[in-house]
Amino acid sequence: MIQRGRVALGAVTALVLAAGQLGVMSSAGNASAPPGADPAGIGADRLVKDADGSLTLRRDAGGQLTFAGVPAGTEVDNPAVQRTSGTAQAARAHLARYGPAFGTDRPGVSFRAEPAVRAASGQDVVRFGQRVGGLPVLAGELVVSLRADRELGSIAGSLSQARPVPQARVDAAGAAATARRLVARSVGVKGGQVELIDQGRWLFDPQVIGASSRLGARGVWRFEARSGDAVRRLVLVDDRSGGVLMHLDLIQHIDRVVCDNANTPSTVDPCDSGFARTEASGPSAVADVNQAFDYSGAVSDFYQAIGGLDLTDMLGIDVGGVKKLASTVRFCTLSDTCPYQNAFWNGLQMYYGEGFAAADDVVGHEITHGVIDQYSRLFYWSQSGAINESIADIMGEIVDHRNLGPGDSPTNWALGEDLPGFPSGIRNLADPTLFGDPDTTQSANYVPATDYSDGGGVHSNSGVSNKTAYLISQGGTFNGQSITGIDGGDDTLNKTGILFLNVLQSLPAGGDFMNLGDALDQGCQDLIGTSGFTAANCTNVHKAGLATELWTTPANAAQPADAEVACPGTGIERVLFHSETGDPSAKFVADSTWSRNSPAWGHNATSGIDSWFSTDPPFLGTSSLVTADPIALPAGQESFLFFENWRLLDWETGANYDAGTVEVDDLGDADPPLDVASLPWVNGPGDLINSSFGNPAGGRMGFGNDSLGWVASRVDLTSFAGSSVKPQFSMNTDSSVEYIGWFVDDVTVYTCDAAVVVGKKPKIKGKAKVGKRLRAVPGAWQPADVTFTYRWYRNNKAIKGAKATKRVYTVVRKDKGKRMRVRVTGTKPGYAPDTRWSARTKRVRR
Repeated sequence: MIQRGRVALGAVTALVLAAGQLGVMSSAGNASAPPGADPAGIGADRLVKDADGSLTLRRDAGGQLTFAGVPAGTEVDNPAVQRTSGTAQAARAHLARYGPAFGTDRPGVSFRAEPAVRAASGQDVVRFGQRVGGLPVLAGELVVSLRADRELGSIAGSLSQARPVPQARVDAAGAAATARRLVARSVGVKGGQVELIDQGRWLFDPQVIGASSRLGARGVWRFEARSGDAVRRLVLVDDRSGGVLMHLDLIQHIDRVVCDNANTPSTVDPCDSGFARTEASGPSAVADVNQAFDYSGAVSDFYQAIGGLDLTDMLGIDVGGVKKLASTVRFCTLSDTCPYQNAFWNGLQMYYGEGFAAADDVVGHEITHGVIDQYSRLFYWSQSGAINESIADIMGEIVDHRNLGPGDSPTNWALGEDLPGFPSGIRNLADPTLFGDPDTTQSANYVPATDYSDGGGVHSNSGVSNKTAYLISQGGTFNGQSITGIDGGDDTLNKTGILFLNVLQSLPAGGDFMNLGDALDQGCQDLIGTSGFTAANCTNVHKAGLATELWTTPANAAQPADAEVACPGTGIERVLFHSETGDPSAKFVADSTWSRNSPAWGHNATSGIDSWFSTDPPFLGTSSLVTADPIALPAGQESFLFFENWRLLDWETGANYDAGTVEVDDLGDADPPLDVASLPWVNGPGDLINSSFGNPAGGRMGFGNDSLGWVASRVDLTSFAGSSVKPQFSMNTDSSVEYIGWFVDDVTVYTCDAAVVVGKKPKIKGKAKVGKRLRAVPGAWQPADVTFTYRWYRNNKAIKGAKATKRVYTVVRKDKGKRMRVRVTGTKPGYAPDTRWSARTKRVRR
């Protein structure tokens, strides 16, 4: 999908992008793995031993390999390959010998190979899908590239380190009912209008797609949902709790046929009633039809030229037993205003709103999504989704440059400038910042994964790799790097097209920007000596990745800074209530949805073992967790409620259907507990609760959607000073769909006692000499009438005995050669004490 601002619905559980490690160049003679890696001398050590030159190795923070590349001029001699025949056997031999460095030898792990694919570099690529305990891992795979002699070219991928997950508690039928209700509500249709494709039980591990989760790997039921041509959703339902873990929009946003929807809102595929143009029919009277026909042919010619790909065979729909590369123009749905202002690939064919087939770069963009689906299948979320969108942009723009029309310019790098209403386009490869997109991973424009309105930044963050592609092709000076473009004076941009085709064929499904940098470097090395690629080209490809900082973790944090148990002023914290002391289960009274531990999730807490947990049920109501005993807040001073919380609740972009709220019961009056959303907060309730399905808290502000991990919050309770209170946490739900729930931990109520204040620090009077007396001067303290106690020290070690606790201390022989100091503590009733130290004396003399 190409339009800016298109809403991608859904939530991904507790995902916070993980930091990677920079790669290292290792020579066979002096390289070694980091401490703790390959302790048995397998995997990476074997790889280095088998190489006759340098290697490119990249490891994660735990020392496990995520990429191994063999540069041009280096050979890796795997002894097992000499005894094999065939691509599949050779790839298996490399997986067996070097795979342990990637984590392939963990208990319960197996791999299933896909048929080999010939990449643009001429290497054969074999993908090995990971299984843990027999379950396929979402986006978990290793990609093995083989040179012509079947020796290793590279290994790349990301694997789950999870152990086999427990048996499912929720069956496929129950999960399917949840998925169907969710999609029906989301797109505004009845459940019977949702076609649900059951893709079976999978293991979902957030770490695989470059993220971390307090909840770790889970078993899930995976569904693809469709309702008409414009709806294609991924839904993952947790197989232990029955809650939704993920809901993502998958619409990525020659023998040819073109169908015409004629701007008629309908759920019927217009291709079912005939074609507006075919290879034999001749031109149509409708400009959109002819443009889609011509430009899809241009895109097909492009892929045939750079990679020998037959797009009709690869992407065509079945028409009477013959494949046809299909497009639908003047598309419109029942839920959109006609004309439809977008274009998309829906996994089967291309669809264009009126006028959107007029841009050859848009046609190239949408068809490239189909090509990506055949190879890397880049997961359409966050960095992997941004690379997916970017490669579609890059290939579409190359098609545009290869087919210059009236008004086109070889110096124009705007995407979609021929679209109706978009004279400047919708993105720009030369300068992504023109549209507010980032041009490096460290840009302030970089969208963190918390932004689900664009699938974690799939369209916006595509600017990073778009800028990389521009620099690779055209060169320039940017961010400290001076780059010579690899395309030189070639306006067909042939080298850049071949390089990025090779990248989309070799990236793993969960690939991030770091993987993209490695794939570009390795792909260029593999292409040296073909299509005009040189070692100098590869130096500049690498410089482009450095300029856009592909190997640097994005600077924008995924979560806000935690609140703290701290007093904003000079007061000293005094805890009045803490949920984890004594018997935590006796500290609260819990309604039906709340429990101290969730069997579906196991232990999950920020401290101790368990937290309080509420499910997010699919029925109407409010369920509360309230402190068992009242907590007395001192009069005349500040008090606060602090807690940690993690949540994934029923929501879509712009609609928080279920949410948690916090109330305080001010004992002594007949009023119900008070909603404290309007009080001063740090990380407070910021989600407006939707009332469409009867949520009893509709219209209030609450804690909704996905917190992406644990977040600490604090609310100021000073307005209740002098009262006894009972804080409570309420789960408020409507009658539609269940997600996971709300975890609450480390609930703390504390007050801020005033403290004595030191205006002038203590000092010592007298001579540091044996037999002489040293006198402590406590300094200036506030308020008045502070009481002081003393403790004398020699060389920072406390002196024992009562004499060392007096204001005056007589120096003894044992002090000779030592330096003396005194510690003064000031106390006053109603105030927190404070302690200060004097400076040290000179060394004691006789």
